[in-house]
Amino acid sequence: MDIKAAVLAVCAVTAAKCLVGQTAGSVKMKGQLKLILDILLALVITTPFVSGFSVFTLPDIGVYEFSDSEYRQELYDRALAEQTAMNVEDILSEQLTAAGIDCEKISAEVNIMSDGSISISRVTVNTEDIAGAAEVIRCTLGDETEVVNEEFW
Repeated sequence: MDIKAAVLAVCAVTAAKCLVGQTAGSVKMKGQLKLILDILLALVITTPFVSGFSVFTLPDIGVYEFSDSEYRQELYDRALAEQTAMNVEDILSEQLTAAGIDCEKISAEVNIMSDGSISISRVTVNTEDIAGAAEVIRCTLGDETEVVNEEFW
């Protein structure tokens, strides 16, 4: 007996019990009818438990797929972009220092493409020698990299 059938049986017996209670009124056998319906209700409620324990099995957890795989991929891509940006900023900072260019701040804009490739499209620096910094950065990352200078204070 499955859960749906058990619920339907309980609903049917309960409805019959209510009908007998409302329609019997002052019939002498009202108490006996209620007793019979109470016993029947108890049998209907306990039958799935008694017969169901022998065939009861837990579902296999490995069968279910996680629905948040896109969310996990997005978190992974974001963490990868942040780590890559920090690594690129460190390397560019070292290269600018080695070239004798004073740079107070550097930040790289890293994009993770859908195919997993990494693109560094823009680098923002804070320096007085923007031409020298742009040359070092484009030499390292490629000519298509946009180099932007923040106002130097």
